[in-house]
Amino acid sequence: MNLKEFFNSKVSFFNSDLKTKNEVIDFLSQQLADNKFVKDIDEFKKTILKRESQDSTGIGDAIAIPHAITDAVDKSCIAFMSLKNPIDWNSIDGKPVDLVFMIATNDVAGDEHLTAISNLSIILMNSEKQKGIKKAKNFKEFIKNFEEETTKKEVVASNDGHFDVVGITACPTGIAHTYLAAEKLNEYAKSLGMTVKIETQGRRGTEDRLTQDDIDNAKVIILAHDKTITGMGRFNGKQAIDTSTKDAIFNGTTLIQEFSAKAKAIKASSNETGEDDGDFSLKKFKDIKGNLLGGVSRMLPFVVAGGIILGLGFLIDSLAGATGGSLGVTNEFAGMLSAIGKTAMFMMVPILGGYIAYSIVGPQGLMPGIIAGMISDGSGGFLWGKYDGEANAWGALWSRILPGNIPTTSGFIGAMVGGYIAAFIVYGLTIGMRNMSKSFQGVRDIVFIPFLSLVGIAIAMFALSIPLGYTMQGLQDGLKWLVENKLIIIAAGIVGLMMCVDMGGPINKIAYVTGTLTVAGDISVIVDGNNQATVIMAAAMAAGMIPPLGVALCSVLFKSVWTQKERDAAKANWLMGAFFITEGAIPFMVTDPKRISISAMAGGLISGLIVGGLNIGLNAPHGGVVVFPLLKSFLFDGNLGIAMGILFYIFAIVIGVLVMTFILGFWKLADIKNGKLTVDSGITKKVKLAK
Repeated sequence: MNLKEFFNSKVSFFNSDLKTKNEVIDFLSQQLADNKFVKDIDEFKKTILKRESQDSTGIGDAIAIPHAITDAVDKSCIAFMSLKNPIDWNSIDGKPVDLVFMIATNDVAGDEHLTAISNLSIILMNSEKQKGIKKAKNFKEFIKNFEEETTKKEVVASNDGHFDVVGITACPTGIAHTYLAAEKLNEYAKSLGMTVKIETQGRRGTEDRLTQDDIDNAKVIILAHDKTITGMGRFNGKQAIDTSTKDAIFNGTTLIQEFSAKAKAIKASSNETGEDDGDFSLKKFKDIKGNLLGGVSRMLPFVVAGGIILGLGFLIDSLAGATGGSLGVTNEFAGMLSAIGKTAMFMMVPILGGYIAYSIVGPQGLMPGIIAGMISDGSGGFLWGKYDGEANAWGALWSRILPGNIPTTSGFIGAMVGGYIAAFIVYGLTIGMRNMSKSFQGVRDIVFIPFLSLVGIAIAMFALSIPLGYTMQGLQDGLKWLVENKLIIIAAGIVGLMMCVDMGGPINKIAYVTGTLTVAGDISVIVDGNNQATVIMAAAMAAGMIPPLGVALCSVLFKSVWTQKERDAAKANWLMGAFFITEGAIPFMVTDPKRISISAMAGGLISGLIVGGLNIGLNAPHGGVVVFPLLKSFLFDGNLGIAMGILFYIFAIVIGVLVMTFILGFWKLADIKNGKLTVDSGITKKVKLAK
């Protein structure tokens, strides 16, 4: 959409006699509504005023660009007003405003809003165009200033292929000031006879990305930003001016001319590389830990909240005497709670897949990643299952074309693999369509990439569902074999050990997610009406409580091996441990990884073995002491099983905590005695002994 097409004579006003900023906003909003550009004036004004409260849209040079992206807009438009007398707009240059451009878009057509602002910025940075706009007495004279199609200026290097001036611009909203600062720096540099390339980190993402070669050979580097900019590792050790977009807009010439005097060396951490930030990078696929945690962290609210509510449904039905498969759905109120819990748990695996993809390629990965999770989990029953003929015409639509009895649902394993595949598909499509013309970018992002990524992930997951399904079935059969051969104690011990290896890291999360699948029923081994696979969940939670509680108890029983600061910090671990927040031990593990980790793993292993040996199951995925009433020892029937389950569980935790406490405490004492460890007023320190 060409910039001039945003304007309309019905909402363009000249030499208006309004006195305040609010009067202008009210008037232009009303005119947009009266002329059917805006369908909900109250919502539109609310969005305009919210944007004004974040940062003034008075961009300087007597110009204001209030703008809003909202569904209250029916048709995109720019309302214009020139004022008889300038008014205060709290502009970034402190001067009053006499030209107002109010941009109203709903962004249905892609990046209309950004196109309008960035192209308008190019026009308004032209002093001759500004004069023409201010002199205009009617719409015909006004629109002449926008007759020439506004295009992005070509970036031209010097004869040696390098640029004299390079920089980055970025503002909090990624819209007006980002592009205005870039245009002004371009204008200032060219007026000084210098070549220039400015990277913008705006709402569109990163454009005109600076290469390391651009930066290494530049004479002037200007970082004009009002928010954190990505890719700072490219500038590490370079002399640069680090300033605001406002400074770049109004003082760009001075910044360039006085660069040598004002520039300072940039310090950036080694992992802030240009390749890892901004646009897609294959390096993001290598961060397996970060990507997995990105999915698990978003999945946890569904698991925790849904699991606790589902557990309450089970508890109510259990107290009412229900057993086996009817547990949670017999009592009407219990059924209502169970339905809510099941709905939340239903989203667990799809959210895992979606946010693994999201952590790698951003928002475009969310949809195909969620679909990968739903295909893996068979959510909705449309894909997998047993075909019942006309009785369920929409069920098992994929299973119908496969031989019977082939496992096809793969749960969290499939979601993890599918999330990565979805990210690869989006990455490939985005790279392949990167050079698509700007007029098609909105269609690309809203239609092409979503459609093709959906088709791609469907084909990929159909092909992988059988091998992944066999993998999941192997896990279930393995647990079933352990239960049937009275060896569930081994699985519980392994899970207990895994929960304490990295205390919230990927190994911990794999063990935890495996436990949650037993609560959701995705992994089940039914014996006498009970899902004895939930012993895995019980072992995971018990072991997860060990590290923070072990640190807290050790700081009390072995005071001399902890500093006062560490003992004070450890007090909070009593509460975190009680509520199954394993991460409470992480600060202590960071300062003393070997002793904390090994002692915690020993405690977690013992705790898991006890839970498995006493056959304690748990039908809730989180909550710590809050969900203890949901525990049950399958060695006993009825209420006795619940009572003994709670008693045995407390015993398992206490023993695990004591094991960790004494290993950690005596280990520290021994190392202090041998001179390997010192305790001062600040922090416990390791001592390197001379060989």
